[in-house]
Amino acid sequence: MSIETSSIVERLGHPDVAVRRVALTELDEYFDEIPVAAILPLLRDDDTAVRRLAIAAAEELGDTEALPALISLASDPTAEVALAAASALREFRTRDAAPYLTAGLVHAEAASRVAVLVALRELRPAAALPAIGEALRDPDSGVRREAVITLAHYRDAATLPQLRAALKDADSDVRRIAVGAVAFFPADTTVQDLRGALADSDWQVRRESAVALGRFPGNGTIWLLTGALNDEYWQVAREAALSLGKIRAPVADRIVPLARHPVADVRIAAATALGAIGDDRCSDVLKALTADVDTGVRKAAARALEQIGPAI
Repeated sequence: MSIETSSIVERLGHPDVAVRRVALTELDEYFDEIPVAAILPLLRDDDTAVRRLAIAAAEELGDTEALPALISLASDPTAEVALAAASALREFRTRDAAPYLTAGLVHAEAASRVAVLVALRELRPAAALPAIGEALRDPDSGVRREAVITLAHYRDAATLPQLRAALKDADSDVRRIAVGAVAFFPADTTVQDLRGALADSDWQVRRESAVALGRFPGNGTIWLLTGALNDEYWQVAREAALSLGKIRAPVADRIVPLARHPVADVRIAAATALGAIGDDRCSDVLKALTADVDTGVRKAAARALEQIGPAI
């Protein structure tokens, strides 16, 4: 250890907070010589600035010995410190970090558990799957949401039963995210799984289901999406129309009424879907939309007519 490094390490333990702060700012050129043991006490420092600077140093060192402290700091009462710690956790992308992160899934604070789940997404260690599955039953809905997203990153069919269970979670955001996760799997039962979500009490879950069903052409999908065209929320009807267009469902006549919807976004979706389906019997409807008061509707109708082309 050089004289300069020894001086920095000594000042890192100085009783004067100002000295500790300055010492941390001088680390940049000496990280190769600084032992993580010199940084660990500063992660528990009473001074907010020292904790934040120590987090940056621990991240740069990349020593997994700092992970337990960083996990705790992800729930620091100072938001700036908590965000810095959560960000640092995501930079530990080596396999030897996985056991430390997995152990953090039982941390007492929900914010720390959330930060760990986010950090595990890139690593995707197989050994962490049971603990992530347990997080789906966490009392905190934010943790459950992140657990669904993390499981989805694995793209492992073995997680599908757990993701399906999340479709029935008490929290609507968890259910909504689970819809998107389940839809990544081309399982024979996926459309049936999404059928329940399309009847969810929360319109955002229904909208997500309408979007997801656009990945699964078939008579069952067409029947479900056609029914969703009458949803009380226009956002759901809009996505149902777009998905029907995406799978080119031969139900143009059921979409035509949306061309008169009071919301311009729905009329745009109707025109887009009709163009994708390509039924020339809808040409008069589309021509009428080219004179719509909304510019977006007019453009969508013009594109749809071009798609239908000579068949008009």
